[in-house]
Amino acid sequence: MSGTNQLKKTVGILGGMGPEASAYFYNLLIKLAHKKYGAVQDTDFPPILIYNLPLFGFDETGITDEALVEKQLVDGVKKLESAGSDFIIIACNTVHLFQDSMQAALRIPILGIIDETAQEASRKGFKKVGLLTSESTNKMGLYEKRLQALGIESLRADDEQQEKLNHIILNVMAGEQNADDAKTIEAVAEDFARRGAEAVILGCTELPLAVGSGGFPIPLLNSNEIITDRALARAFAIE
Repeated sequence: MSGTNQLKKTVGILGGMGPEASAYFYNLLIKLAHKKYGAVQDTDFPPILIYNLPLFGFDETGITDEALVEKQLVDGVKKLESAGSDFIIIACNTVHLFQDSMQAALRIPILGIIDETAQEASRKGFKKVGLLTSESTNKMGLYEKRLQALGIESLRADDEQQEKLNHIILNVMAGEQNADDAKTIEAVAEDFARRGAEAVILGCTELPLAVGSGGFPIPLLNSNEIITDRALARAFAIE
């Protein structure tokens, strides 16, 4: 692939929720460009703009002040549009609660991580999936609504499991994820499998950073990988 001959769209990334997950998000874009598009030279990669938004009213459980979070997000995506983004992806699942209001403030599209991940589960033919998410995403049913519309049943973490996931998310935010965190994620996935799940969605952008190299009883759908794949397809004008 010749970067000088290939017109690419500019990817806007709204990150900062938290910074560790945003860095992982960016790194996935680069690695996938290597692997799927043969990118080597600087000019082989699409232009990428990152706004690392220090989001107030938000913590390891998710949203704690909806009005404050919504205002900051709308301001954030408008900055990315003004800076020259052709489209935007957001390195956080939970804040997609406000995708409609963010989109209404823009002339460019937002590629929604929840929509794209749900559609990937449908393309793979899964009929029942387990959800590993933040507490807010869990309680608000953000994934359930999309999955149900596609005919897919979903299983949520119970209160005890969610408390453990909150702790893992906080560890990732602090850069302190460890082997015990990986084992906890595997245990929840195994519980989902026993309850009939055919796959598990990693529906929080922090959680993939805590997943170990051990085997899982059922496939994992990493929302970070799915949305970055869709973003590169758009950036390289494949869709």
